[in-house]
Amino acid sequence: MPFLFSSSLSSSRRRDDTVVVRRRRALARRLTVAFCAGLSVWLILQCVMSLVERSPVVVASVSISRGTAIDFDDITVEQVPASVVTESAFHTTEDATGLIAQVDIAKGEPILRSMASETPVIGTDQTAVEVTLASSTTTLMPGRHVRLVAADRVLAESALVLAVPDRGSGESDGLLSGKAESETVTIALTADEAMAVLAAQQEGPVLAVTIATEAEPDPTAPPE
Repeated sequence: MPFLFSSSLSSSRRRDDTVVVRRRRALARRLTVAFCAGLSVWLILQCVMSLVERSPVVVASVSISRGTAIDFDDITVEQVPASVVTESAFHTTEDATGLIAQVDIAKGEPILRSMASETPVIGTDQTAVEVTLASSTTTLMPGRHVRLVAADRVLAESALVLAVPDRGSGESDGLLSGKAESETVTIALTADEAMAVLAAQQEGPVLAVTIATEAEPDPTAPPE
């Protein structure tokens, strides 16, 4: 009887060991299949990504307001799939740094060449004059041309804007701001224009009307 009991116990243990081994093998197979499936997906993605041509594009790392200079810390370079859009974008931070934003640029948005322009330069026969305007400055930006007018005459037909006030959230978009205080912008003027503007400011309000020259079309105008 003891022999039969020992034999039965040994058989039971062997059966238990066999079940455990089978379970471990099944788990190992499932883990191997899952690993192989994940590896296959990763390899496929790598193959697809290698077939897609990528291009460096300058992207805004912060929101950039229209009319402000683009600083080196405001932008970064990212690798994106090449397309017609990326061809017209800036590809290095050096190309975009120091340019003037022609439109509001949102954080994470690629910066196209049409969205920024060179910093305006004073002509040899001009001088920089701070002009106090009674009209709103929200439509003005460095590099654009304006017509300066007084109540009874035109003071400057096509004056280059060099600098504008910092953009505020409470500014009006109309021609006349209606604010109690006027705003000062820096404009490049000839000597005669500068004298006329300085004299006119003593007599009454001076307004600036945005114009578009042939060399510098209005960036807000729809494409032809």
